[in-house]
Amino acid sequence: MMDFAIVIDNSTGLAGMTFDQVSTLMNNVYLSLTVIKGTWFHRPEFGIARRERLKNTPHTARLIQQDCEEALKWLLDTGRATSIQVVTERDRSQDLNRLKIVVQVQQADGRSITFTTFREVV
Repeated sequence: MMDFAIVIDNSTGLAGMTFDQVSTLMNNVYLSLTVIKGTWFHRPEFGIARRERLKNTPHTARLIQQDCEEALKWLLDTGRATSIQVVTERDRSQDLNRLKIVVQVQQADGRSITFTTFREVV
């Protein structure tokens, strides 16, 4: 795990770093879902697939869900997590141009964390 915490501002979605020690997988989840695959200098396979200009359709929701599951699979492979559940929701009531993504991770120590983010679509 990382020694510093990434703090996400819920109103802007921007992240900042603190030097507080972190004891959850939240940093790992955040980085896995924000780093574009192929851009991480040390491990080009790390991160989420780049998707440009996707339409807000059920097919896109399934595709993004699969991308998130693939990006997070390393947490299961390394034994840091025992289960990962990704749910995508087409946000048609508030913003037609985004998908809501909710990630539930069961850590190896039994604790559960939830990470929510949005993906822009057209």
